[in-house]
Amino acid sequence: MLTIRKLTKSFGGRILFEDAQMQVNYSERVALVGPNGAGKSTLFNIILNTEDPDKGKVGRDAWTTIGYLPQESEAIGDETVLEVATGRAGELEKLEAALRRLEEEGDLDGAEYMEAQAKYDILNDPQTEAKAKKMLRGLGYPEEDFDRQAKEMSGGWIMRAHLARLLAMEPDLLMLDEPTNHLDLLSLLWFQDYLKDYSGAILMISHDRQFLDELTQKVFEIDNPKLIPYKGNYSDYEKKREENFQQHHNAYKNQQKEIKALQDFANKFRSVASKASQAQSKLKQIEKMDLIEKPRRPK
Repeated sequence: MLTIRKLTKSFGGRILFEDAQMQVNYSERVALVGPNGAGKSTLFNIILNTEDPDKGKVGRDAWTTIGYLPQESEAIGDETVLEVATGRAGELEKLEAALRRLEEEGDLDGAEYMEAQAKYDILNDPQTEAKAKKMLRGLGYPEEDFDRQAKEMSGGWIMRAHLARLLAMEPDLLMLDEPTNHLDLLSLLWFQDYLKDYSGAILMISHDRQFLDELTQKVFEIDNPKLIPYKGNYSDYEKKREENFQQHHNAYKNQQKEIKALQDFANKFRSVASKASQAQSKLKQIEKMDLIEKPRRPK
């Protein structure tokens, strides 16, 4: 469904990730983790074609639709909550404009046109409004608020309306950036259960460990400048990451111990004629070693 090949991206003179590889398959639940500033949102932007990589490419299957929920809600006008949730205010117009532009350019076979057409068809489906209402209820909206202007609501409630729109569209790949930030416990539990049965794939960024444990099957960690895959949920990832750190740390300590022993021998006997060749041999052993970098404990 989604494949990232040899992706490299720098920002402000710092390499965020280098030669990064990732694959998201149909129906997979994947988490992207790393400390703040590691480049998680940047990688999302590259996948969404709103930012360019320095090198590498992102590929996805034809007709694959992507739905994205950013951390912050988009600006809105006078549309109602239901109009936001159905995409009939703003979203349809944007899709129509994109389709017209691509038709004028003659690009009717490209991935952008196919995705825009698929999303346009979904939002025009008579069932979309019923789906949107179901999602709004699940996310905590009372029915009497469906016809209220969304701008009367708080930012968190507007975000729920945008989330309802994404869920009603049922994209093949659902990309979520901190989706639980504005949900109370009841709506969070409903959302979590809904995603467990979601037919598409999910790629998410979240600081909610319980949420990640309940949903994820694979974790990719941005550990500058690498993108490291782990099987299992968030707890499995933490356990394996600690095991990897300990193995790396032990290998580093053992090599340093060996280097010290070789260096001590060379220092002691390099001036002794009968041992000088052995001392030189020990120094050459050190030179030939593939030095293990001192590991740093992950944040």
